Amino acid sequence: MIRYLLPAVDIDMGGLPVKQALPTQKGQQVDPYLLLHHAPVYPIKDAPAKHQGVGPHPHRGFSPVTFVVQGAVHHRDSFGHDQVAQKGEVQWMHAGAGIVHSERPTDEMIASGEPQEIIQLWINSPAAKKMTPPTYRHITEGEMTPWSPADGVDVKLVAGRYEGRVSKTETQSPLLILWVQMEKGARWT
Repeated sequence: MIRYLLPAVDIDMGGLPVKQALPTQKGQQVDPYLLLHHAPVYPIKDAPAKHQGVGPHPHRGFSPVTFVVQGAVHHRDSFGHDQVAQKGEVQWMHAGAGIVHSERPTDEMIASGEPQEIIQLWINSPAAKKMTPPTYRHITEGEMTPWSPADGVDVKLVAGRYEGRVSKTETQSPLLILWVQMEKGARWT
């Protein structure tokens, strides 16, 4: 049973319409979580991928974590990482002392007209780790521990420890992040 729904509001994120669930006037920051976006993106067929998505921008002192729900995300950054994450995968970047990155659709998505859908969570870093060197990790589906705890419920352990399962994802503070997909009418506590 879902006990509480956090309503999202429509915002403009550099020209891209996104749904923002944190922070809003009804739900402020929940430490260590700074921001939560849901972004369904429909690439423009006539424009190259390098002119779409979110272009180069800086971050510092937190970890933007991107969950690819549909399509793919092409990540590039000022430390030389150049990686495409596909549906079901996660991009985990600790911005540390500072990094510039971009997040765009792929050329293949543009050619096919396939939409992109992501969830992005910003996780605050503890004060002692805000100025550490930046890191980037591409987490494939094979690196997440999957299980089905109930009929119609599929879970992947992205970060942390849960019921004897331990993820390989290095985090700046203790976290538990589960990627849960449930069929209509399914129940899990």
